[in-house]
Amino acid sequence: MKRFTPRSLRAWMLAAVVLTCAPAVAQEIDDQWLEQPHGAKALEWARAKTAASRQAIRGLPVYAAVKAELASALATGAAEPDITLMGPRALRFLRNAAHPHGLLQVAMRDGQGVPGAWRTVLDVEKLRQEEGAPMELQAYDFTSSCLAPAFSRCLLRLSPGGGDEVELREFDLEQGRFVLDGFRTPKARAFAEWLGPDQIMVEYTAEGAPKTLAGWPASVRLWKRGQPLRDAREVYAAQPSDAIVQLSAVGEGAQRRGVIVRSINYSTFEVFAVGQDGQLQQAALPRTLKPMAVQASVGNQVVVQLGADEVVEGTAYPAETLLAWNTDPAVPAGRKVTRIYTPGGGDYLGGRSDIASAQGKLAFVVNRRLVPRVLLATPGEAGWTVEEALSGRPGDSISVRGGGSSKDDLIVATNGFVTPRRQELLRPGAPPTLLAKDPQWFDENSYVTEIRTATSRDGTTVDYYLLQPKSPARPGPQPLFMTGYGAFGISYRPGYFDYTVGGPAFKLWLDRGGSLAIPAIRGGGERGEAWHQAAIRKDRQRSYDDFIAVAEQLIAAGYTTPAQIGVFGMSNGGLLSATLGTQRPDLFGAVVSDVPLTDLIRMRHMGMGAAWINEYGDPDKADEAAAMLAYSPMQNVRSQTRYPPFLVTISTEDNRVGPGHARKLASRLYGVGAPVHFLEDEEGGHGVSDAFRNPELMALRMTFLIDALMPTDSGAQ
Repeated sequence: MKRFTPRSLRAWMLAAVVLTCAPAVAQEIDDQWLEQPHGAKALEWARAKTAASRQAIRGLPVYAAVKAELASALATGAAEPDITLMGPRALRFLRNAAHPHGLLQVAMRDGQGVPGAWRTVLDVEKLRQEEGAPMELQAYDFTSSCLAPAFSRCLLRLSPGGGDEVELREFDLEQGRFVLDGFRTPKARAFAEWLGPDQIMVEYTAEGAPKTLAGWPASVRLWKRGQPLRDAREVYAAQPSDAIVQLSAVGEGAQRRGVIVRSINYSTFEVFAVGQDGQLQQAALPRTLKPMAVQASVGNQVVVQLGADEVVEGTAYPAETLLAWNTDPAVPAGRKVTRIYTPGGGDYLGGRSDIASAQGKLAFVVNRRLVPRVLLATPGEAGWTVEEALSGRPGDSISVRGGGSSKDDLIVATNGFVTPRRQELLRPGAPPTLLAKDPQWFDENSYVTEIRTATSRDGTTVDYYLLQPKSPARPGPQPLFMTGYGAFGISYRPGYFDYTVGGPAFKLWLDRGGSLAIPAIRGGGERGEAWHQAAIRKDRQRSYDDFIAVAEQLIAAGYTTPAQIGVFGMSNGGLLSATLGTQRPDLFGAVVSDVPLTDLIRMRHMGMGAAWINEYGDPDKADEAAAMLAYSPMQNVRSQTRYPPFLVTISTEDNRVGPGHARKLASRLYGVGAPVHFLEDEEGGHGVSDAFRNPELMALRMTFLIDALMPTDSGAQ
């Protein structure tokens, strides 16, 4: 077995893990060959295990009913796509059962700002056929894709295979085609922002370009139209030890400036502005900011949120304060930072979906014990003024979205676990205008959402959502689906059959009377940055203790039983579910670990895991390595332990966490004779679990869960 450091203490700790395992695990300990995404031996292993698992799950009694019900749900209609406003236009990316790879559509807006008829300008399925490659359009945020004020030229992100490596291509919305000899990068981790019609700010990892420790671009360049990419002028170089470098932009026309965020780690940042002439200006901001530093922009001002108490330009501000930094070089030093808002009274701001600029204002969502409301901040000569615009109810989730510039209108989206999402246009002095509403997939009156509180192992109170049927389909304890995240300050909120619960496939669970619980565990952002910092590195176990406390409370109250609880998670949530399944196998009846991290010691050698050392710990530090080894799922698989059934899913093209994590966890579970299924798709990337692109995978997942947790239910109630 390879040693990760010559230190004898570390070597002893790693050896101790092996010695406590049975011979079946020891024989599998040299499994680093599974880390190679396209290694011939690893792919052969993954294909064989996938084929066997598919056959086994398809043989379960409930599979035929689940597959038919999911197909029916998908045919009913997809959720309405996010609408992005861009001056005279609106843009959306429509995906449904007929178009699983999506249609990019544009519409012109009327005098009230409402989009008219939608026109398809790019059919990704046709593009796949024309190019003979499994292209995917990364469409999670269009707000900076197209250049103001016309918003006709856009930079699209196209991923061959669905991974994080993309080709950036310039696209003409008017003509509905890619621009001949337009801006285009080779396949790589690449990002760009418009600085003008003939110049972009770009970073990429192709052609030997420098990288950070995590394999992220380390060099930012200004690239002029017609210029070879290799000749683009470098304006910023990150340190090789940095995590990532992120790009955005502020302002319009001659005042447009690029913004660079240096992520030293996921808690420590530096912010720079870049003029169109390449001049660099560092922000007079502290390094301790909330992830990922820049939350939004209003005009020429960049919005950040403090992660700790700080003194900025001679003024003391408490943690969680929203600040604006003016990028205009004409504004003198000492007067560039202004306070927008300091939350208090139990209010907390969430992540990037909770803040947006629109109509020259800043809209943001604050939550108090998971109940949201929307505030609007307006800049002025005397500072910022803040007023309440909307308030929600327990179980509501509210998000705000701006457009292609801070002058565009505001869209507010409201939904719940069983309440269809409404996207509404909010203009000053006018009632909200409905832009889109998701189709009704489920009778929302048959379920109720409560916000409850449990007490964790160390006495900390933990809030959680509980979605339960008003009239249970069965007497006594209820089957319960639990999920969560708990890292990087990310918060899980109610969503109408959204990806956090499996999308439309989750309807099959509710149709059978199942319940849902989502604990707001430490490591997330539900109670601010302190809540996030409370469960990083050596304190990571607190996340798992919080989740366990919620499960144990629901069991103690008689609401459910261990045999009826299924735990599910994606990415860090996949680590969460795998950790809970190996740490407390007595507490769960089924475990689904999707695109997970599972080997914390080898994390930095797979995907972009080196970027996450600050979050999880450094295996070269003995105390942090000891904490990681105490919960890292792969190292905690034991023989002579009765495990619940596991389903581990991944994509070969997942170059964010890397397929090695899922493969190695499954391999260890196979090695001790645990009940485990392994499914690896060779497309899809980190978002492989998508009901429209991958309905078979979702049917297999729901079959697995229903069979394990509702064994007498062969069909919907």
